[in-house]
Amino acid sequence: MFNEQRKIQYLTGLDWALKSASTKYATHGYHPYASRYIPQIPHYLISVFTKKNDLVLDNFLGSGTTLVESKILGRDAIGLDVNPLACLIARVKTTNIQKCDLEEICQFCLSLDKEIQSLKYNDKHNTSILVGNIPHPNILKWFNQSSISELLLLKNRIDSIKKKKTREFLLVAFSSILRTVSDATSGFGNLMLNLQPPPRIGAYQKFCRVVTSMVEGMKQYNQTSTHSNVKILNSDSRNLNFLKDQTIDFICTHPPYMASVPYAEYQRLSLWWLGFDQSALEKKLIGGRRSRKDTPCRFLSDMHLVLVEMKRVLAKRKYCCIVIGNPIYKGKTWHLNEILKKDSLKVGFALIKEIRRRKYRLTMGNIKEEYVLILKNE
Repeated sequence: MFNEQRKIQYLTGLDWALKSASTKYATHGYHPYASRYIPQIPHYLISVFTKKNDLVLDNFLGSGTTLVESKILGRDAIGLDVNPLACLIARVKTTNIQKCDLEEICQFCLSLDKEIQSLKYNDKHNTSILVGNIPHPNILKWFNQSSISELLLLKNRIDSIKKKKTREFLLVAFSSILRTVSDATSGFGNLMLNLQPPPRIGAYQKFCRVVTSMVEGMKQYNQTSTHSNVKILNSDSRNLNFLKDQTIDFICTHPPYMASVPYAEYQRLSLWWLGFDQSALEKKLIGGRRSRKDTPCRFLSDMHLVLVEMKRVLAKRKYCCIVIGNPIYKGKTWHLNEILKKDSLKVGFALIKEIRRRKYRLTMGNIKEEYVLILKNE
């Protein structure tokens, strides 16, 4: 076992640029998610600071990157997020689905072909088939009628599946295509309508392609993952009252970028189609309600509460790693690495090392560098 000095020397000697690293192996390629970090980051940190069967916490779960790596490395893990869509994605990414169920998933796609062709025929001849109710009235603004018909058929058939693993797997595939088959302008976090949208691949065709890719990813995950336990909670990182004091062996997390990333808006189409409340989520998010003047103050106050809870649940002489960048908000660069370092010291953490990542494979394109803060609960 390396001592602390050798661990830090090892980490600082690693290639953190990761220019050519593959980032979508196993289930990591599932579902787009704003500002997620690449899997090599938690892999490095978990490998160095934990041993087999240790309990890892990610209190800003996101799409589940930390938990997937924990499962691959044989560590138990707990992840939480206020975003129910994040919890769904992470649950699917960390839940093994065996060969027979994967075959049923592929068969499900094939079984819909005739119904989809019927929809296309009726659309071509100016008739329609009612396949379900629109889950949110604003959907009519963002999708053409052909896409809506196919998506409604897909959603209704998925909802009727009894096996939870299978149903959630297909819901994630469904959610992942929504923006690409909509009339939203691509390349922006904010959801903006493209008044002259290009021709789109049909929703059903796109869905089948994504399912095929996800099945292959799950096969790889089944070969590499261990039998470690993963627990996912739709909960708030400001209050970890479900965890006892000093019960966590390692924390590896990637907090939000204050108000520079419109998390709820980026996922608005998925939240609508899956029946989640975007407005309620916006109020819960740390750094949410971005238009308010007190956003930075609220963010920093909330992050203080988060750090206090992290300090409480982390075992003595164990480590906590926070990955953060410095966003631009309202024309000002906010040096969150410096702010979080100072606040971490106030709540009782010791700063062991700060590693700076630059140029390649950054979590956000408009942030030119990000930092790995290595803290210790002494």
